[in-house]
Amino acid sequence: MDDSNANEILDYIEQLEPRIKKALNQTKPKEREDLEQSIKLKILENEDKILNIESVGFFEFKEKFT
Repeated sequence: MDDSNANEILDYIEQLEPRIKKALNQTKPKEREDLEQSIKLKILENEDKILNIESVGFFEFKEKFT
């Protein structure tokens, strides 16, 4: 992982932080810290998949259904 990818994935985790915290509120308080670490670890393990996602534009998406 080079520095630019590391910064990009850390920014991604930072953006997801509120959603992660919200989801963790549904778990027992004793398990939250471990679960948070597990979620962040899974994001890091799947870094290549996350960084290489190519989204389809609206009109390309629409073409698939018309």
